[in-house]
Amino acid sequence: MSILSDPSEKFIIRLKTYVHSLRKKFISRFSSDPLLKGILILGSGTAISQILGIILVPIITRIYPPDIYGTLAVFSSLISILLVVSTLKYELTIPIAEKGDDAEYLVFLSFLILSILTVILFVILVLWGDYLASMLHFEFLAPYYWLFCIGFYGASAYQILTFWALRSKLYVQITRTKISQSISGSVSKIILGILSFGSLGLIVGDIIGRWVGIGTLGKKIIPKMVRSIHDIDIQKLRSLASAYRKFPLYSLPSAFINVIALQVPILFLSDIYGFETVGLYSLSVTITLLPVSFISGSISQAYTAECSELFRQKSAELLPLYLTTTKKLFKYGAPIILAGAVISPLLFPVIFGSAWKDAGIFVLPLSIFVIAQFVVSSTDRLDMYGYNHWALIWNIFRTLLVLGGFYLALVYTLPPIVTILIFSLIMTVMYLICYILNIEAIKRCIGK
Repeated sequence: MSILSDPSEKFIIRLKTYVHSLRKKFISRFSSDPLLKGILILGSGTAISQILGIILVPIITRIYPPDIYGTLAVFSSLISILLVVSTLKYELTIPIAEKGDDAEYLVFLSFLILSILTVILFVILVLWGDYLASMLHFEFLAPYYWLFCIGFYGASAYQILTFWALRSKLYVQITRTKISQSISGSVSKIILGILSFGSLGLIVGDIIGRWVGIGTLGKKIIPKMVRSIHDIDIQKLRSLASAYRKFPLYSLPSAFINVIALQVPILFLSDIYGFETVGLYSLSVTITLLPVSFISGSISQAYTAECSELFRQKSAELLPLYLTTTKKLFKYGAPIILAGAVISPLLFPVIFGSAWKDAGIFVLPLSIFVIAQFVVSSTDRLDMYGYNHWALIWNIFRTLLVLGGFYLALVYTLPPIVTILIFSLIMTVMYLICYILNIEAIKRCIGK
């Protein structure tokens, strides 16, 4: 037995070493372009995590029917809304702080705010959990409302530490955590589904995926924060909170309105058409975003790292970086998204099961909006440029238009496919306006 296993183990070790060597050589060729290098490192991890996730999705969709899958979509939608206010947007200040010591204080400030808001959320759910659940048709989660607090804290803590890692350009660590999150979340959902946990299994699996990676990203900064908690300079903490007050004043309401616009479809579709339609829509959005999400998140993170450095220097290279990046995103993203949209109605029943046939049809209207979101969202940094109020006004108008679109769907009892098309067109137009606003903001920054 040992004679057979020893050569196989040596082969696996050599294979891993060879692949790692090729990856390093490939990345080193692009060392002259920091943005591209960051994209490659982050993108490789994102691609692996997404591929692993999509391999397991057909198993999950055969365990959980669309209506059960829809409950996870509503839970994730509510967590996404709560996540916006979790640190009052002070996590955005971590990469752009001029001094390393200031960045560490901002990490501490973000965790302090998160802890306070988590306690407040818990109290609210204890007192009014049943009432809120009846409003959102979430009675099935009783008496497990505290799961919102766990999911909320884990997702936000990971977000804070990711911005810290981006400041330090710890791209490899971020990629590892993404892979771990994808595997642990999907496997947990499958195991709990086999054990007949139903909606609770999907939600717990989602929470497990959100928590994984916190230790990896925070293994240096978290112990340091714990050791120095008694030596924290409260006056400096207040000073930094005041210095970056534009973020809670403008970025927070802007981001909150932004996430409302993005999550409105889930909540409105749930109320108008039920959990089954929400489940179909959720899967269609996930798969539509999949081809571009291999690199979109990585581009956004790497762009943040490089853009913040150029912004601090007030470099004239900031505008060319923005224009070149958005051009490449459209050039490579649009064909992939459109091709996937055309074949989705045929592939969805085969891959995910006959119950998910309509989800493939939903992909067609969604593809228009996804192209615009992929190009603009990855590079939108109005808050970083100091034009937080522009982002706020833009988000207000977008949200009002989206709400207006769903109001029309409710009044005229439109079918789900038409409602989704209206939503997609509204979002596309607004992202084009956001693109123009970013160009103007960069020009003004350079001018200053």
